[in-house]
Amino acid sequence: MASDRSSRRLMATACLAVTTSMALPVALPATTAHAEPKPSVSQVRKKLEKLNEQVEQLVEKYNQVSEDLKRAKKKLQATQKTSRDEELAFETLRNKVAQMAATAYKNGETGDVAGFISSDDPQAILDQSAVFSHLSRNRNSEVGQFLAATQRVRREKAQAQSAYDEVAAKAKDLKKQKATVDKSIKEQQKLLKKLGVKPDKPSSGGGGTYKGPASGSARVALNFAYSKLGTPYVYGGTGPNGYDCSGLTMRAWEAAGVNITRTTNSQYAATKRIAKSDLQPGDLVFFRNLGHVGLYVGNGKMLHAPRTGRNVEIVSITSGYYLSTYYGATRP
Repeated sequence: MASDRSSRRLMATACLAVTTSMALPVALPATTAHAEPKPSVSQVRKKLEKLNEQVEQLVEKYNQVSEDLKRAKKKLQATQKTSRDEELAFETLRNKVAQMAATAYKNGETGDVAGFISSDDPQAILDQSAVFSHLSRNRNSEVGQFLAATQRVRREKAQAQSAYDEVAAKAKDLKKQKATVDKSIKEQQKLLKKLGVKPDKPSSGGGGTYKGPASGSARVALNFAYSKLGTPYVYGGTGPNGYDCSGLTMRAWEAAGVNITRTTNSQYAATKRIAKSDLQPGDLVFFRNLGHVGLYVGNGKMLHAPRTGRNVEIVSITSGYYLSTYYGATRP
């Protein structure tokens, strides 16, 4: 009897559980997708500004590496020429040493010279240290010259080639980095266009003539720079059809007979520091930790080659972006 009552209670509990579970709503996973919020014009402009800064830094690094590459190439070419000259000297010395070896062999001084005189390879001869050890005891001067000539040319040539290859690899890597950033810039520019923003236009263009108070070499430099107003910015450009920032300042002062080198860093290092309050037309003005340079033209303005997609222009450095990123000034 008690068993029946227990069974009935269990069945009632089970039915209640099933009924309750059927009455409860089933929670389903949310399927509604939320679209990413569209960026504002100011956000896109800010990102574009950062990307342009990255490009300019890469351009200056590439310019420096390009200068290093030119020097490394000249050194390699010089060592290659020296190598050819040393090869001629090697041939002369080889004949002398070969004659010495043949004489030693005839005189029974050594049995290790067989095949020695027929070798045209400096290293093959150098490897025969036993022969040299014997010959050098009596003919130290000639053998010493021979060893020095062959060893020096091989060492210098290898060092020059290694230096050139290292710099060339850096240049290749910087090109890849710039290509990646350039792609991002184009994407941001397209996004600005979709948001209804028209591309920036330079404040002036079409060439011009400096009419300010500068004289001497500074005036010549400024006349050159003004004649380039409206010329496109070109990555790594040194003219005449396009310039980057340091390429323009270099050519402007070069026109005045003054060499201020190629890159922003080297231009800053090679010229005299001046206070911002002492700025005069023709001075170099630097921004973003030496990432950018322009020519001061007076009245709080500079002439510069800004960035890809822009032309050589004149802008204010007393407000906005160039005021906030000002680094320093120098005088050639």
